[in-house]
Amino acid sequence: MTPFVLEGCWALDGLDQPTMRWLSKVAKQKRVGVADVIYEALESFVTKCEAEAELEEKIIKFRRR
Repeated sequence: MTPFVLEGCWALDGLDQPTMRWLSKVAKQKRVGVADVIYEALESFVTKCEAEAELEEKIIKFRRR
C-alpha cells in the first residue's frame, strides 16, 4: 500500500501496486492524469449512489392487510 495525497488536497490511505498500475494505464490511454481518473471514478460512484437513493423514494409501498 502506498499512501499519498491527491493533488495536494486529499489524503488517501493507500492503493496497492496493481491498482496504481491500472490507474496509470487508464490515465495514459485517456491522456489525462491519474487524479482525473480517480475523480471520474468517484463522480460515477456518487452518481450511482444518488440514483439508487432516489429509486428508494420512487417505490410505492402498499399496506398489508
